[in-house]
Amino acid sequence: MVSCCALSASASLEVSGSAVALRGGADSRITFARDNEPSKLIYLNVYNLSVEAMALIRTARHAAGITQVELAVRAGTTQPAVAAYESGSRRPNLETLSRLLDGCEYDVEVFARPRVRRGAASLAEISPTISEDLSADRESDAVRSLFGFADDFRGSSRPGRIALIANAPPPTGDARFDAALAGIAEFFAAEGGIAAPAWVNGPGRFVEPWWFAASRPAFDAYTLANTPALFARHGVFIAREVFDRA
Repeated sequence: MVSCCALSASASLEVSGSAVALRGGADSRITFARDNEPSKLIYLNVYNLSVEAMALIRTARHAAGITQVELAVRAGTTQPAVAAYESGSRRPNLETLSRLLDGCEYDVEVFARPRVRRGAASLAEISPTISEDLSADRESDAVRSLFGFADDFRGSSRPGRIALIANAPPPTGDARFDAALAGIAEFFAAEGGIAAPAWVNGPGRFVEPWWFAASRPAFDAYTLANTPALFARHGVFIAREVFDRA
């Protein structure tokens, strides 16, 4: 089965008795699964698509215990063609690669992922961390998680930015932070020129009384004057420059 395709010129190959996975960084992964085989994982760095295909076909054929001639018959091609693919002198397209691996009794799945900053966490992933910090009386750490999202968002591709805010974060157990997450999604969506997700207008995404996050009472007037409107409408007040130095 082939669902979509995205390949990188630099990738890593993971081979086991039960799976062969071609990884091309944060944006792509190709997995070739074979059931009922003992698992032994090997990592091999590869930097050329011809080498990737060559290694995949040869490894899969050896795991299937068949010859090049047998694979050629199963895949509807010739033994010289199989040999050329395995040597790297010919490069199969995805359809041909899928057919060859199907002949080795592998299913093919291709996943494409938006490219995000290394280690970036989506708002939906940040929310449980905030909840844990709050349960442990670490509110300052929870607030830092909010502020740290700025670097993850700005360091990601446009598709990655959309992915980072797309899914509604689960409740944190604190209405202030639930509203703040909505404000962050809406603020950075506007900054990135993308549509804000619908969940920002959902129940529990607005807080009363207003929350002045990380602001001492003496500075509330300044924070009030310098909070972006997209935060203020959620009842959350955070001076804009906080995200510039996050």
